[in-house]
Amino acid sequence: MPLLPVHARACLLAFFAPALALAQPVEPDFAARTAALVERHRENVDALLGDARQQGMALLVIPTLNLDAEPQRDFDDDATRDRFVRQRSTFVHWNHKSEKDYAISAGAGDHATDPGPQFQTVRGKLLYQVIPVWPGEYRLNRITYHQPRAELPETVPPQSAMERLKKIGIATLDYTVDREFKRTGPKPPSGNEDDDGLGKGCEVLLRAGGGCDEAAREVRWRINGEIAFNAGNADAAPAPGIEAELTFSPIAAITLEAGEVVLTDGFVLPVDQPVMTPDSCEDTSLGPTCSIDSITLTRLPASLDDFRQAPGASSFNLPKLDAALRDLAYRASTLYYKPASEAEPNVIRAVDRN
Repeated sequence: MPLLPVHARACLLAFFAPALALAQPVEPDFAARTAALVERHRENVDALLGDARQQGMALLVIPTLNLDAEPQRDFDDDATRDRFVRQRSTFVHWNHKSEKDYAISAGAGDHATDPGPQFQTVRGKLLYQVIPVWPGEYRLNRITYHQPRAELPETVPPQSAMERLKKIGIATLDYTVDREFKRTGPKPPSGNEDDDGLGKGCEVLLRAGGGCDEAAREVRWRINGEIAFNAGNADAAPAPGIEAELTFSPIAAITLEAGEVVLTDGFVLPVDQPVMTPDSCEDTSLGPTCSIDSITLTRLPASLDDFRQAPGASSFNLPKLDAALRDLAYRASTLYYKPASEAEPNVIRAVDRN
């Protein structure tokens, strides 16, 4: 059974945002349609993941950061919201060694170009994500993220191709424009958010599982910004942003066989990474392209015991997936770079090999 398009939920929110501004509480028909959409998605996810191995695929369970582990954020604060958007938009991509259209992408955000994780569950600071994967060897060699409130760097004349090849990788940057809101009128009284008909937590994002509370709050912040703007209680203004794509020499690799259910360690990119080569950005047809001096990733160790203590698939009414995850086994990825130090075994720093 095919899944709904990844962008279906975003389109639904965009379509009904004006209605949310005109009527409170939301008409029952909207809440009913939302509930039906969530239920259909649950059934599809259970079928996709539960039957993946019978279709010749593997299941990979990999952790990323649980953004709900921190206290509730004040999204009215620009810096707080920018940091959250950067963290949530960061995806770590493992590309297939020989099949260019096959990839694994882990991250808490909305996967617009691939299926991504279809189920996730939280345990402490970790968000475990379950991803259907075609067999083969996958290499961690690409990361993407959105950096709000940022301008493109100054560019320099083309440099030596040999010098660029000596670097660990390159960053390709693209200019984007975000829409930001500043409230000018009184803030509406806080009430029951469920009255807006969008559901709770991961229901708002049309994702099965947990770990979506802060993301749902940020979605509601943007919808409420549109509502306030339409009512004359907020200003809207464009804000510059950057879409960044980092491509680099592989940092880790893992091989998966058809029918396997594998748990492995995750990796995340700290917000102060990567380290760009000074004065290295050149104009190209893809936008400014800059050399990378180094990339430091944080490894997130996974364990079967820790994963088993997180809410299971059965907690979210996913019986087929719950049965499949009983065969879960841990496998470490192959690291191509050593930890930064014995004192920091989970800090992996990749630099050029000169």
